[in-house]
Amino acid sequence: MPAILEVNYLAVFLCGVLSMIIGFVWYSPILLGRTWMDEIDKSEEELKKDFNPIKTYGISFLFNLFIAFSLAQLMAHSNAVTVAAGIRMAFLCWFGFILAPMVINSLFENKSIKLLMVDAGHHLIVILVFGIVLGAWTV
Repeated sequence: MPAILEVNYLAVFLCGVLSMIIGFVWYSPILLGRTWMDEIDKSEEELKKDFNPIKTYGISFLFNLFIAFSLAQLMAHSNAVTVAAGIRMAFLCWFGFILAPMVINSLFENKSIKLLMVDAGHHLIVILVFGIVLGAWTV
């Protein structure tokens, strides 16, 4: 079996786009943006001060593509080629490889449980959407 299996790159790209949309909505003032800003103790003005949108959004998009590609590879290697299998694989990856390190970091950085829940919840929604898209398009 080859080390890198063929994946649906259009599905991976769609996952990247969807991750940016989800992040925009999740961290908007309408949803959890105010809570997030309160928990990191920053105002909107402070966040905008040194903000470079091309760098921040560009690198975020790129790394979301890496996440989607990695999940697609895991799904292909595991023959997880349905939406249900994609959701299961995504949840396991979130639980073991995203949530667990986030909890550890939060403990050592003395961050609030509320901030952990906002950020981890965002990553959960994103990776579950990845699992759905990749499962539907059978990696």
